[in-house]
Formats: sequence, structure tokens, C-alpha cells
Amino acid sequence: MVRFIAYVVATVVATLALGTISERLISFDRAETVLLFAVVLGVINATIKPVVQVLTLPLSCLTFGLFAIVVNMVLFWGGAYITPDLEVSWWGALIGSLMVSVASGIMFTVLDE
Repeated sequence: MVRFIAYVVATVVATLALGTISERLISFDRAETVLLFAVVLGVINATIKPVVQVLTLPLSCLTFGLFAIVVNMVLFWGGAYITPDLEVSWWGALIGSLMVSVASGIMFTVLDE
């Protein structure tokens, strides 16, 4: 549960940061949209991401783990596609997934025992 909350907070921070940098990367209308997106992305990462990582393990091994960036980007974009009133470009999905990964990694090391 702590990991889920940390991931939601990291997603909110990354989405708001990218939305402030450029509306071409991520555009949203309300703050509720960002919170809904964070919860949707948290659920996707808790349920779908482990299955996708196992299925793409051979490709990740061939690319020395760089394919994991593509998996994160596609899941980030998919979560944005599901969320209404939120639009993310491919560059926004790439940068956003990297920001969420770094922020959640920092939060996991601080909060997790």
C-alpha cells in the first residue's frame, strides 16, 4: 500500500511538472484529472506491468534492459488514453515515465523498509 501511494504521489508530481513545462507534452483541464490519472497509472503498474515485463523479458535481455523504458512509456501513454480530459504526446509519455520512475524510486528508498 505504501508503494501504491508513493507511486500515485510521484505520478502527480511528474504530471504537474510536465504540464507546467509545456502543454504540448501533457495537457489537462482540472486537478481531479491528474489525480484520476495517477490512480489509473498506479492500478496499471500494480496489475498489468508485471505481466508485460515477464512477456517482454527476452527482448529486455537482448537490449540490456532498455526495452523497459519502452514498456513504461507505453503504459504511461495507455493510462493517459484511458483517463478523460488528459492528452499526452509520445515525448510527454517518454519524459513522464522517466520522471515517474526516478521520483518513485527515490520515494521507495526513503519510505520502504
